[in-house]
Amino acid sequence: MQLYCPSDTRSLVNNRDDISNFALRYQYFLEEENPESQRVKFMLNASQLGDSQRAIEPLRDRQTNQLNYLAKDYRAFCGFYEVDWRMVTGLGGDHVQETNMTLDHVYGIPYLPGSAFKGIVRSWVIQEDFNGDEKLAMRDIEDSDDVDLKKKKNNFFDVFGNQKSMGQVQFLSAYPTNNVVLSLDIMNPHFPNYYIGTELPTDTQNPNPINFLTLKQTLFRFVLLSRKQDLIDITKDWTDKALKSKGLGAKTASGYGYFRQQFTDIPRSFRPDPNFQIPEKTRPQRYPQVSLDEAFQQFSDPSEPNPDPQLIDITDLKNCAAQLAHVATLDDYIELSQLEGVHPTLIDPDDGYAIVSDFGTWAWENLKADLLSARILELPRLIYATAFRRKLKNLPSSQLVSV
Repeated sequence: MQLYCPSDTRSLVNNRDDISNFALRYQYFLEEENPESQRVKFMLNASQLGDSQRAIEPLRDRQTNQLNYLAKDYRAFCGFYEVDWRMVTGLGGDHVQETNMTLDHVYGIPYLPGSAFKGIVRSWVIQEDFNGDEKLAMRDIEDSDDVDLKKKKNNFFDVFGNQKSMGQVQFLSAYPTNNVVLSLDIMNPHFPNYYIGTELPTDTQNPNPINFLTLKQTLFRFVLLSRKQDLIDITKDWTDKALKSKGLGAKTASGYGYFRQQFTDIPRSFRPDPNFQIPEKTRPQRYPQVSLDEAFQQFSDPSEPNPDPQLIDITDLKNCAAQLAHVATLDDYIELSQLEGVHPTLIDPDDGYAIVSDFGTWAWENLKADLLSARILELPRLIYATAFRRKLKNLPSSQLVSV
C-alpha cells in the first residue's frame, strides 16, 4: 500500500492499520481505491473506530468527575441525545477528499465542538424569538421595545452575551458516551459539468458519486454550565428544541443532524463516581534554608556533600553582593578596606589584603543567578545607549547572567 506522507514518517509506519488513532488514519493515511489507476482516488472506510473506541469510556468518566468537581460553584445540565438518523459535521473542512469529519485529534473520535453546540442553539433562538433577524437580537434594548421583546433580549444577552458583557452560560463540547457507529453515505451529482459551468444540466452527463462518512445511532452528552439556575433552565429548553427541530451539522435540509432525547434522568453508569473526591489544595513543600555559616561548615566538611545552592539563604549576600562580585571576578588581591561588610567565609584575608575563598568562589558561581534575578547585584556603572539600556532592562534573568 502506498502511503502519501513525508518520507521520514513513512519509514516509521509499516501498515496503515498499525495507527490506532482514527483521526490520524482518516486525515493522513487513506487507502487508494485503485492503486493501478493513474488517477489517485482514496477510499473511505466505514469500519469501526478501532482502538479509538477505547478512549470513549475514560473520557466520559473524566468529564463526569469534572462536573462533580464544578458542582460546588456551578449549576449544570446534562442532556443525553441520540442521533435520530444520521449526522455529519465538518463536511466542508480541509480534507484530501473534500469530505471531512470533525474528529478530536487527540482521542481520534467524532465530537461536537462547544462552539458548534452554542452556535446552533443561538441560531434557533434568533430564528424563533427574533424572526431570524440577528441585528434585532444584538441591538441594545430601547424604551420603545415592548415587554415581551425586552424579556427575550435580556435572556439572549444573559446566555450568549453581547458587545458589552460576556454570556453567563458555558456550552461544553459534546462527546459520544457509547460506541460510535460510522456509516458510509453518498452524494451523487448528476450534472457535474453543469456545476463547473461548462454545460447545461443535461441527462447525457455521467454522475459523479462522492462518498462521505456519517454517524448514526450514536449517543452524545450535551453539558451546560452556569452559576445561575434560572439561566440553565432557559437554555436547557432552548437546547432541547434546537437539537430536535433545527439539527446540527451539514445537510440538515436532507434530514441529517437531528436528535432525539434518550434519557430524562442520568443513567447510573453516567453518574459521578461515588469514590471520586475533590482534591485538596496543598501548598508546595518548603525546605528550611541554611545560613552562609551553615553552608560553609557543610562545604568545609569533606565527609558531607556540598550544600544545595537553592536552599542557601542569600540575605547575608544582599549588602555585600557588589563587593563579592568584585573580588570573585578578579584573580588578584584586593585591599580589605574595599571589602567591608563581606561575609568572612567568602574571602581569605592576608596582611591587609584578601582574595576570594574557595567557598566564596563556589557561592558566587552558584548564587550569582539568584542575585541577578533578584536585582540585588547591579550591573557595572557604565553609560549605555538608550536602546541598549531598555533592552537590558527587559532581559530575563538567564540572559542577564550571561551579560
